[in-house]
Amino acid sequence: MPFEEEGQTAQPPMPDNHDGGESPAPHSSIKPSSQERTQTIGARLKGSPFFRTRRRTVVTILLSIPLLLCAGYWLLGMIAFADAAKLIELKGLVQSRKNQESRWSSATPNQLLRRNEWVRTGESSGACLLFFDVSTVDLDENTEISIEQVAKRRGGGSVDIVLKTWIGKTFIRAVRFVDPSSTLRVETPTASTVVRGARFTVQVEEDGTTQIDLEEGQATVQVGDEAVSLTMGERMKLQPSGQYERERIFEPNAQLVIDQVTAAWTTPDDTFHLELSENEVNQFLAAMGQQAGFFLQDTQVWFLDDEARIATILTRPTRLDLSAAVSFEVIENQIKPQIHSIAAGVALPVPGSLLDPAVDLVLDQLDEYLAQAYDLIEFEQVQIKDGYLIVTGRKRTDAPVE
Repeated sequence: MPFEEEGQTAQPPMPDNHDGGESPAPHSSIKPSSQERTQTIGARLKGSPFFRTRRRTVVTILLSIPLLLCAGYWLLGMIAFADAAKLIELKGLVQSRKNQESRWSSATPNQLLRRNEWVRTGESSGACLLFFDVSTVDLDENTEISIEQVAKRRGGGSVDIVLKTWIGKTFIRAVRFVDPSSTLRVETPTASTVVRGARFTVQVEEDGTTQIDLEEGQATVQVGDEAVSLTMGERMKLQPSGQYERERIFEPNAQLVIDQVTAAWTTPDDTFHLELSENEVNQFLAAMGQQAGFFLQDTQVWFLDDEARIATILTRPTRLDLSAAVSFEVIENQIKPQIHSIAAGVALPVPGSLLDPAVDLVLDQLDEYLAQAYDLIEFEQVQIKDGYLIVTGRKRTDAPVE
């Protein structure tokens, strides 16, 4: 159930207070336990392999800034979504029909598709379904799907999308909604795959044999009465008889990001230029989430035009689902995230007083990360473009280059 309080709005982040000005008022007497938690977890984080060198600390700083800001803001109020998908990026032969009709008609760009409507592609053809302006389902050639449900509940807080792939191949990029009960489900003649947020491929053969490749996130595949959990890098192949096989096709690899940061640091001049793809960032975050004592789990980032959509689970001191839309500005060589929307949900209701320690923990850790980042880099620009996070700047003359 989402955490909501009517009549409130998101507040801007507190200033860093690194200019020697007056310090903020101390916490009240009910706060010391949250500060102690911050110190304990901060010590654990510094002992993690991701914080043992300055270079790895920079990696974590760059990726953690938007994530850690999530706990400082709350989008309060109702969100309304349209209950339809938009058909975009048509290529070749693309047709649609309503459930009660037998005749197929040529689809048109930006056509809206609702419950009980079908779409199919021909040879050397393709199309994309856009849901709520963020999640997409790309149809390969010779693919046929139907929209079983596009629904909203509780004033738009909870969203359910159900698709069925009858034959062919679909590429799903499901951006996670904050409400824990929101899901996207892809059914086939053999199984049903449920995700909250993930990137995965579903391929269905003529006999109903289904293959699911999970590239990012987590998924639950329902096979008869059995629910099978998949994690990033796993493949599942299901037969029409109900038998299935699982295999790992790759391990989340933090080294991909570390290598690129190393290359950015070892350039012969003082420029710092880093480009990271969405998949590389998510592999790094998945590997980081496996570290003992780390307080973020199932963290995912989606790069859209000029902004990042970020979702994570804060595990302590209170379990929270956090989600935000963020873009970036660089002012006086410091990164200033611009929060367009942010929300928080919890798996179970919790007293509002328990949320304060969680916010304190995250914001205190953010202050520490920012201080380290500005000691190393004079930032010039942070962009999100064509599916990449692009960070440019100059190495400080007093910063070591390994």
